[in-house]
Amino acid sequence: MFQDRRPLCGRALPQTFILSVLTVWMAALGSLTSPSQATAGTAPTACFLRRDWTGAWRVTPDARTMYINVSGTIYRLDLEQSYPLLRSAWAVLHDRDSSDAICSAIDFRLSVSDRIGNWQTPIVRKMTRLTAEQAAALPQSLRP
Repeated sequence: MFQDRRPLCGRALPQTFILSVLTVWMAALGSLTSPSQATAGTAPTACFLRRDWTGAWRVTPDARTMYINVSGTIYRLDLEQSYPLLRSAWAVLHDRDSSDAICSAIDFRLSVSDRIGNWQTPIVRKMTRLTAEQAAALPQSLRP
């Protein structure tokens, strides 16, 4: 009739704890990459502070890619889909509620309006920091 409500004791709790700690530790080790793997064939993607973004930006004709200027460094933002409002002559881009340090695409909270009530919230799928050579190779119309 009465159930045994004694706390777990003995070996069950310590073994569960040790197994949990080992699982987390192994997952952390597995996510580390060597420096040679991190730089092989990819441009560096470093964090920047939101306040260092000069506000300068350009968008490609298909409105699926943006280029932004962060203290002289150019970043390419690949968008989830086409956002035609970005092509408007009256487009105003906002980056509100983002964390102060932007390290990846998920850190952006963009919204764009055309000053007459239309707005969209572009979703950034990928952020890439361009090398100096890549930035120099951009057409003048895409340089922020």
